[in-house]
Amino acid sequence: MKTSFLSTNEKLSRSGIYSWGIPAYKAASGMITCPGANACIAGCYAKNGRYVMPNVKAAQERRLALALSADFVSVLSAEIQARKVHKLRVHDSGDFFSLKYLQAWAEIARQNPKTLFYAYTKMLPLLDNVVLPGNFVVIKSAGGKWDNLIDQSKDRHSRVFSSQSELMAAGYADVTKLDSRAYGKNPKIGLVYHGPKSKAFAA
Repeated sequence: MKTSFLSTNEKLSRSGIYSWGIPAYKAASGMITCPGANACIAGCYAKNGRYVMPNVKAAQERRLALALSADFVSVLSAEIQARKVHKLRVHDSGDFFSLKYLQAWAEIARQNPKTLFYAYTKMLPLLDNVVLPGNFVVIKSAGGKWDNLIDQSKDRHSRVFSSQSELMAAGYADVTKLDSRAYGKNPKIGLVYHGPKSKAFAA
């Protein structure tokens, strides 16, 4: 049976979005998959809930192995085309752990111009070293090591809030339950923290 690398979940499926995820922060090998993470590590949503289930963790490890292989671009591009993926969220867990990896995603997007790709990332220094095609939307995610590189007055960016009322008062689009707003008109993307209260944080 051919391995499938793309998936979806209840939130993303509402908008017909597929997703790609690798281990959150650290793989089984010890490899750091979110080098830009900072305050978000303790409260990372992708380290809780369904993400800790053995089958989910195994699938994340399989995707990481593919991402590190020479076949990554060709295999992912083929699956996107075979499944007629219209929208793909890159990383519902994990991040762009290297420039080479980000460049591979840029190439996948170029090979699939009819697919909208979007990603939240804290690896902001990498963005100056790659040319992303027009069908690849990047949301700069606050709460990482390089928040100083986010110009919140003009950059498409995301912040985590303690409550929906706080999010709305700040003028952010709420993507807590509907992720399609992440690539909508409002460049200010907000999420209400819904992980363990003992690990709560706000960016």
